[in-house]
Amino acid sequence: MTKQYVMEIDKKQKIQSLDDQIKVLSEEKVLLQSTCNHNESKVKFENGTNTMKLYCKECDKEVGYPSQSQIKEFLT
Repeated sequence: MTKQYVMEIDKKQKIQSLDDQIKVLSEEKVLLQSTCNHNESKVKFENGTNTMKLYCKECDKEVGYPSQSQIKEFLT
């Protein structure tokens, strides 16, 4: 085996390990969000877009779309 080949295997293993960690953390996030009551919300832009949505202030879960008054308050 060449050194380059070993480095590629190490890189693939590291990426797989990171993907596994992301999966575990995502599942934990979903579990925590499912136990939240979502009592208060905040308006913010959806990641990577210019679309405003409502998110829970406590757990940051998307909970809907803001009303016109919430949009106006957010923009002022």
